[in-house]
Amino acid sequence: MFAVDIASFGARRDPDVQRHLRSSVHRIVREACRAAGVSWDACHWEDRGDGLFVIAGAEAGIDILLEPLVVQLLAGVRRHNKLANREAQIQLRVAVHAGYLHLDEHGATGVALNHLFRLLGAAPLKYRLAEMSGDFALIVSHHLYEEVVAYSVGVIEPSAFTCVPVRVKETHDRGWVWSPPPSANGTLVGGPGAPADQLMVLLAALISRLDEIVQHRP
Repeated sequence: MFAVDIASFGARRDPDVQRHLRSSVHRIVREACRAAGVSWDACHWEDRGDGLFVIAGAEAGIDILLEPLVVQLLAGVRRHNKLANREAQIQLRVAVHAGYLHLDEHGATGVALNHLFRLLGAAPLKYRLAEMSGDFALIVSHHLYEEVVAYSVGVIEPSAFTCVPVRVKETHDRGWVWSPPPSANGTLVGGPGAPADQLMVLLAALISRLDEIVQHRP
């Protein structure tokens, strides 16, 4: 399963822009799944306002989500940004995890799903995207890194990932973050107010870290 969200979504306060961004991310995710060989019709997905999460069908192995899909998501974001004005550009955060889930008439639930969103909300992931001023950042769970990524041979080298702390709510764990080099076209992503948002992300990460230090004092 994987989840995506748009950085600085709330800074774009124009409802038309927000609807356009939501529609664009849904399109990017659908097209990326199909290009990576993941049947969209076999997926369970749920909208999350500024993003969505997807449970891949049984035929999609985790190795597909960790490389072909990630590459296609990145390509989709960059195609979008190439033709979008500043207000409509996208910085995408992506989290990938695996585990047991329960599906009922209300949707999906489970510890693994909670962990997926803790990964997506981790301060170091937000910090990486703000620091790099890039368009894409990926985080995978520590379990997936140790079991799959560390032994993979492909476009994204295991050594390109950075181990980071994931401390969100009751979750205290590790994750592994990867971000691509900046786009060659030099496009500055994010709408008006994005630099301020990036500063807020950096400050939030610092405050989160200081809070962790205080909580763990003897």
